[in-house]
Amino acid sequence: MRKTRIISKRFLFDAVAALLLSTALPISSQQTQPIVSRAITMSEAVNIALKNNPTLQARQAMVTAAAARVRMAKAMIRPQITATSYATGSSMPMIVPGPEVVGGPQAWTLTPDTERLNGILMGMYPLYTGGKLRAQIESAHSSNEAAAADLAVSELDVSLAAKITYYQVLLAREMVNVYEDRVAEAQERLRIAEKAFEEGRIARYDLLRNRTDLAESQQQLNNARRDVEVALADLKSALGISQESNITLKDALATPQPLEDVTILRQLAVRQRPEVTAAHARIKAARSGVGVAKSAYKPQIYAMGMAELAASSESTDTGALVGITVSIPILDGGLRKSAVDEAQTMVQQAEAEKREVLLAVERDVSTAYARVGAAAENVTLAKAAVEQAEEDYRIIKLRYEAGKSINVEVLDALASLTRARTDYVAALYNYNVARADLLRAIGQR
Repeated sequence: MRKTRIISKRFLFDAVAALLLSTALPISSQQTQPIVSRAITMSEAVNIALKNNPTLQARQAMVTAAAARVRMAKAMIRPQITATSYATGSSMPMIVPGPEVVGGPQAWTLTPDTERLNGILMGMYPLYTGGKLRAQIESAHSSNEAAAADLAVSELDVSLAAKITYYQVLLAREMVNVYEDRVAEAQERLRIAEKAFEEGRIARYDLLRNRTDLAESQQQLNNARRDVEVALADLKSALGISQESNITLKDALATPQPLEDVTILRQLAVRQRPEVTAAHARIKAARSGVGVAKSAYKPQIYAMGMAELAASSESTDTGALVGITVSIPILDGGLRKSAVDEAQTMVQQAEAEKREVLLAVERDVSTAYARVGAAAENVTLAKAAVEQAEEDYRIIKLRYEAGKSINVEVLDALASLTRARTDYVAALYNYNVARADLLRAIGQR
């Protein structure tokens, strides 16, 4: 009996857990993804991706953090005031450090050999730091600029991914159109073949061959429709929206357009690419780091003030202090020199990385430009091939109807026509992707 109760309790626990996993978790996960159910253009798809892509949200958080570091650096040039309280009991006088505080000086106090309550108000203001604080602010500003440029880089990448997945849906959709035409043509040829077979004008072989061709065409159409669904799933993922979204596409694959001069595009890319902006900002941050390191050779001068209230069982004392503190290291074992050397090396590294970025930008434009040119030529050639295949199919059908060719030749011509049409659609897709890649290379969405 006891074993039965244990089994029943476990069964109940498993049932409740399964119910929670099958209902609560999917609902909560679905609610985190936005749903878009409407027809969208290419530009709308890009805007949706820029709004919902989680990678961009992470990058935006990094920019916000960099802006906070700028405010932190600026806070160090303003007055720093801290309040510290001590409640002590001691058998002999001792020096007691106060807790470390945010952005302020650490307080110390001398306690007597009795119970005592102290309250200290302490303030400091930088008078001269050898350019250290200003250099830290400039470094933080430059790092913030670099973070913003990195965000822009991610935006370009997300935009390109959204465009490519959008084009993939268009490609799959055009393939469906091609195979729908192929199925319709195969159905018509089978209808004619069945009638001719009934009249005894063709052999059973020709009839079966037309039925096989129709079955193969229908399989290709089914695969094309599947590819549309897969491409739509990829597009929804690239846009950062729920798979429950029901989106349709307004745009179509564009035909080739004239290109600008490649030299002009390379110059435009150097001005517009956020990678170049980020490289400049990192050089500025590295140079500011040199200023921070060199400031250690100069005096650090602060104005300071302190007020204290001390109360014990015997007396109550109050006092105040104002003054200036000056400090400079005399002997540091080469620490400051090493810090300066490191900072200067970081500048050299940042400048080398900038040169590498510039070379990459020019290469990206040149290669993307070449791909666009080749893709445009392929579209023209593929279009001519379609026209030739259509004419070949028309002539061979006429010859077959006149009894001057066989059914296999007609089916071969139809297969060539279908292949030419799919090649043309693929050429259009490749051109559109190459054009999007060129826009990315010059720093445009």
